[in-house]
Amino acid sequence: MLCSSTRLRPMDSFIGLIESSICNPVEIVGSLLTLLTDKEARVISARYGLQGQQIRTLANLGVELGVTRERIRQIQSHALKKMQRNAIHTDISKMHSEVMKFVLHHGGIVTESEMAEFLRLNFTDLNDNVEELVLASVLDDRLVQEHNKVDFVPHFRLSSIKIAQIKKTSELSLKLLKKFNATMEQEMLLQEIVKNSKESYLHFLPQTIASNLLLDRRLVFKNAKYSLETWRHVNPRTLYDKIVFVLNDITEPMHFLDIVNSITAHSFDMKKVSLQAVHNELISNPAFVLIGRGIYALKAWGYKEGTVSDVLESVLGKKGAMNLSDLTKEVLKLRKVKPITIQINLS
Repeated sequence: MLCSSTRLRPMDSFIGLIESSICNPVEIVGSLLTLLTDKEARVISARYGLQGQQIRTLANLGVELGVTRERIRQIQSHALKKMQRNAIHTDISKMHSEVMKFVLHHGGIVTESEMAEFLRLNFTDLNDNVEELVLASVLDDRLVQEHNKVDFVPHFRLSSIKIAQIKKTSELSLKLLKKFNATMEQEMLLQEIVKNSKESYLHFLPQTIASNLLLDRRLVFKNAKYSLETWRHVNPRTLYDKIVFVLNDITEPMHFLDIVNSITAHSFDMKKVSLQAVHNELISNPAFVLIGRGIYALKAWGYKEGTVSDVLESVLGKKGAMNLSDLTKEVLKLRKVKPITIQINLS
């Protein structure tokens, strides 16, 4: 079966482009498989997970067939080219035309998950044969399928885009993020990549660069910003990291019960978080400030420790004499208390 991934972009404008009644890719793939030798058909079926079987690795298939993984790669490549040569005599070009529009819309690169979703949306009556639809797509020799890599998710790209370009563009983005040492807006990072590309062939279109970066597991793209996966404020590990993350996520103070619920909802890892553990961390760590009944904020936001009286003294010390209304507004910026509480502390 195909790998699952959350790296999906909106598909609304790509629904219902292909009529399977005019072109049935699954039937075409089935016919083309009959033109292969038994071994070729076996390798193609196993490598693409046809008929519901698990996708097999080159090494795994090599052991089963008693040959090297490189030999399996050669058999797969030869069989695929044979299918591509014969595909031009079928109606599959109608499908290829729409698939190519989808890929070009994203700069020539889409993730495997995006391709699978595109095919599901356009062949709703063939949803049980997504693997066959994927194979049908790569029978277009203008398209290359890249299987799983350590740092990159499986994807499809134009054959004119080389894997070396993908890797170098990603490495440059990692270098720039480390240099800036901060989350970067998408537009800014893309501009920096173009500006710092010494090799002309790396000068992709902006949408190509954006799609390129979406492949890299070492990058996190959220809210139109890029970050490194290793940054703790992006991928929190300790309880402290998780509390800081959820507070920064909504950018406002939270009740400790809501903090616990938010950490649980985010499902950062397999570790369970207890109410007591979160409360203890909030109480003991000076990075968090109690500003109301059970309500905590980050000290980095400008909140200070102390009682309402301490806050009143601090505000008056900085602002000088103030009327009650203005003073109350200033204190309420720093403490979640009732106005009457402020008045009582003034008496």
